[in-house]
Amino acid sequence: MTSHDKPGLRVSRNCGNCRSVKRRCDRQRPHCGQCIRLREKCPGYRDEWELVFRNDTDKTIKRVKEKKAKSAATNDIPPPTCSLSPTVDDLGVNYFVRHFVIGGRANARGCLNYIPSIYHADGEQSTLVASMSAVGLVALANATQHPELASHARVKYLEAIRNVNAALASPVESVKDSTLMSVISLGVFEHVSGYESWARHVRGAAALLVARGKRQFTTPVTIRMFHQVRTDLVLACFRGDEAFPEDILELQGEAAKYADTSTSWWIMGVLGTRCVIVLTDVRENMHREGFPWSDLLDEASLLARDFEDLAAILAVQEPYIITRLSDSGSNMIYNGIYAVFKDAWAIRLWANLRTLQMVVYEIIYWILVKLLATDLEAAVREHTKVKLHGTMNTLSKLGDDILAIVPQAMELVCSSPEPGPPIGLSVQGSVSGGYLMIWGLFMIGKSAATKRETRKFVIRLLQDIGRNTGMSVALQVVQAAIEIDKKMD
Repeated sequence: MTSHDKPGLRVSRNCGNCRSVKRRCDRQRPHCGQCIRLREKCPGYRDEWELVFRNDTDKTIKRVKEKKAKSAATNDIPPPTCSLSPTVDDLGVNYFVRHFVIGGRANARGCLNYIPSIYHADGEQSTLVASMSAVGLVALANATQHPELASHARVKYLEAIRNVNAALASPVESVKDSTLMSVISLGVFEHVSGYESWARHVRGAAALLVARGKRQFTTPVTIRMFHQVRTDLVLACFRGDEAFPEDILELQGEAAKYADTSTSWWIMGVLGTRCVIVLTDVRENMHREGFPWSDLLDEASLLARDFEDLAAILAVQEPYIITRLSDSGSNMIYNGIYAVFKDAWAIRLWANLRTLQMVVYEIIYWILVKLLATDLEAAVREHTKVKLHGTMNTLSKLGDDILAIVPQAMELVCSSPEPGPPIGLSVQGSVSGGYLMIWGLFMIGKSAATKRETRKFVIRLLQDIGRNTGMSVALQVVQAAIEIDKKMD
């Protein structure tokens, strides 16, 4: 802890360069005037929220260690004490709320921004609090490199799992929104455990949706939770070569009676289920005869056009700014280009959209290759080749679009509606960002349209996300890209 970070002292708002050499900083934005004058690369300014969390974490860990030492020395249970300092559990919940609910700043929407409504509706629900604390602590542990927090996160995770199992055994508790939300939030933790654990968790969440029945859609929040599970299920079906469950499709039809089906996120969810259905048809067609590939191509092409229409709607509802770095000094910002979004919810929508679009165009690419392997008339063959070339270009462009989302999602650049300078040159411990970006990066890494240098960039990015955020899923899915890269040697 530096002198600027000690409790009671004023936090320095100087840029990193000026702070390190103890010189006066003019605090100009986007770049410090001193750095510009001395031709130094300005690292930007510290996020004071992070300082608050780090200081509280250090104090809490120190307090916990002192308690353990005292307890071991006296062999007695220490009496309860009253303190204004947050507990480790409080830190986890607060960190979760900041990064997943409010997106890091006031008036922003995190990727799970509907949790407060559930929390207040069901009262202070211990299962939901435990799951939020577990996810928040594992995120904070990776951001601050505190192994003690990681151990406590695992303890809270096991506590949350026990609470969930107990709730599922109760006819009353099992149908509560807070129980389903606990399961959903623990899905974020499962990205740390690994893909198989996450996939089992998603299937469990889907089973809980089915158990809740058609009467569950009573509020906008219940529709949002259904959408969350549906989105995860779509991703699990893509990765696991599974068909989309019929009972969830029936629930989707029921939910549509109560949902605002004109919203971009609802339309995206419906199109996502259509993606899985088309992909399943393509897989099944490989083992049957008589069904023309051209019909499946028409179906996939129609789906692609529907996604393009959705992208036009989303561009109006959730606009973003494309920024190009004047100095491409960051090797973590692809081609020096990144997009600036309003908040984490907008990032999530665009990341999911681009990922689903890549799935559709990968299906089109595969069908076109299959058609070219058949006996086609010369004119039809030429037209198919042109379409294949266009599909490759579209996939490459979509990959670039996803990579432009990464910097803000991973907190490499300022999360502000106004373009700003990079605030870091390597992936930091943003668990929420990794949660949002893993599957889009996976699609880029395994796409035949991805250039080799781009694939190597994605491999390094997924590896950094996996190592720096502790997300084992990233390290597992990157293997597909690594295998493709090896074949090109």
